[in-house]
Amino acid sequence: MMDSPDVSPVEPLLTEEPAAAVAVSRRRRVTVVLYTVMVIAAWVGLELWGLGRAPFDTKGEPREGLVVWQLTHEGSWILPRRAGPTGIEVPSKPPLFHWLGAMTSLVRGSTDEWSIRFPSAALSLISLLCVFAAGTALWSPRAGLFSALALMTMFEWARAATGARVDMTLTFGLQIAFLSLLFFLRSRAPGWLVPLYLGMALAVLGKGPVGVALPGLVALVMLGLTRDTSFLRQMRLGYGALVVGVLAGSWYAMALIVGGWQFFYKQILAENVFTFLDSQKFGGGHRHTVFYMLGALLLGLMPWTICLPGLAGRLWRNRRQLTLSDARVYLLVWTAVVFAFYALAASKRSVYLLSLYPAVALLLGWWADEQSRAPADEDRWLGYVIRWVSWSLAGLLAVLFVIVLLESLGLPLCMSVQRWLPRSAQRYAPWISETVRSGHWPLMGLLLIAAAWPYAAVRPAASPGWVARLAGLWGATAAITVSVNLVILPGIAQHESFRSLMVQVRQVLGPERDLCFFNTFEYGAVFYWQDHIPSCGEKWQAGAPRYQLMDKNEWENIRPSVRGQYEQITFADGTAADTRLVLVRRMGE
Repeated sequence: MMDSPDVSPVEPLLTEEPAAAVAVSRRRRVTVVLYTVMVIAAWVGLELWGLGRAPFDTKGEPREGLVVWQLTHEGSWILPRRAGPTGIEVPSKPPLFHWLGAMTSLVRGSTDEWSIRFPSAALSLISLLCVFAAGTALWSPRAGLFSALALMTMFEWARAATGARVDMTLTFGLQIAFLSLLFFLRSRAPGWLVPLYLGMALAVLGKGPVGVALPGLVALVMLGLTRDTSFLRQMRLGYGALVVGVLAGSWYAMALIVGGWQFFYKQILAENVFTFLDSQKFGGGHRHTVFYMLGALLLGLMPWTICLPGLAGRLWRNRRQLTLSDARVYLLVWTAVVFAFYALAASKRSVYLLSLYPAVALLLGWWADEQSRAPADEDRWLGYVIRWVSWSLAGLLAVLFVIVLLESLGLPLCMSVQRWLPRSAQRYAPWISETVRSGHWPLMGLLLIAAAWPYAAVRPAASPGWVARLAGLWGATAAITVSVNLVILPGIAQHESFRSLMVQVRQVLGPERDLCFFNTFEYGAVFYWQDHIPSCGEKWQAGAPRYQLMDKNEWENIRPSVRGQYEQITFADGTAADTRLVLVRRMGE
């Protein structure tokens, strides 16, 4: 009788499948780690590198920076104040951004541009990683990677991630809330309620009650579409109200006690009620039409706006597969609710739409993942569009390279076209010329890199697939972004900023602080003065401080009798000669 074999022939089959599954799981983990490193490395190059190179040259950044300076120098962490045209004023926004900026400044020991901008960049990184994780969980690591990289290079996102403004704090909190709601609706796991309500509280502390309103509206729309009221009971709304009330509501209560009516009017009524009213008496600024917001969105999504028709086409082809439980439907609702909310408001700014950008990025990540597995000739028309855009972009960058080269060799190309520019833009010609000449080597290198990416993707010898096409577009955008952050913006900002002027003013006055504004006010000048500067009013006063900062045009047109009493201070090296302010001194003292 033959002995039976010790090992059954079925056993290898039983052990092969788990081994294959383990190998696939291991490869996926390695891929996720590698892609995470790629996202962080790209963030370092595009958002962290050169974060503090450009001085504050707009109204908004030093206005927020003054609140951070007040926190690090004078305290008042419950309701920080800042210097304003009418004296010490209550800021327009809750203090989460300012708290983060102040903590960064205290750790670094300097309340400077880098410290104040860093919270936006850091919150952007966390948001990018959350988008990558969401795309990976919903579809694949490749979808998550493209979502994060596309979001990072969208024009509006790139600008907000490197600016000293509160918009990224609101967007971060809303994104956490939106993504948590998405995964809660998919799994009904109560663990997702913790980041949901925490995100809402952070959003409220970032910019106000809109942090509760927008996630609530998305939940209501999903409720109306699904007609499933069970998830309302599972959301533990009382628990959520307690969390948001303790974390965010308690600050509002304390700030109301400290700031009284002034705080209530500015941060509750003016910022959250009047901005929605189309009224000359109560309405806020930035009044535009719905078409303005649509145009702002298409511009803000650049360069990925050209991919939106392909995304819409694939969603339409897959419409029979879409169900109300599909993540893509939720992302469309997220996008539509945020856009409609701000489109209905009387006050409109492009950055208000920032919180819908992660949803669009995730949809683009899904689309790119699907396209990467599709035949190269699928959506051939879009491939032609991207090829044409890539060739045009490579050609334009090559022309810019030649212009920078000739300008660096001494040919005054920028100055030669100055007279054909609009009058308001003529002053930028010498600034651009100086910037190009002083930074021509890094600028030429980055332009070459930017041109090489799209050329390599669509060159005649190549038969590019969708991965190559999109990679070429991303690489060109990334190189352009770095050139702007490292060379162009710092070069122009130093002429628009009041930093150089106020350094000279401090040297002239020495320890004396006898300075005021005459009939003007500039947040940037106060920030770089590093102290409060009072306003003297609209008339020359006998008891006013001896030194006064005033508008350059007003000084040039002032009546002779007053000019005989005051003299303009000129600086030996011509520093800050192009600024909008001049320093004058009362004569005879």
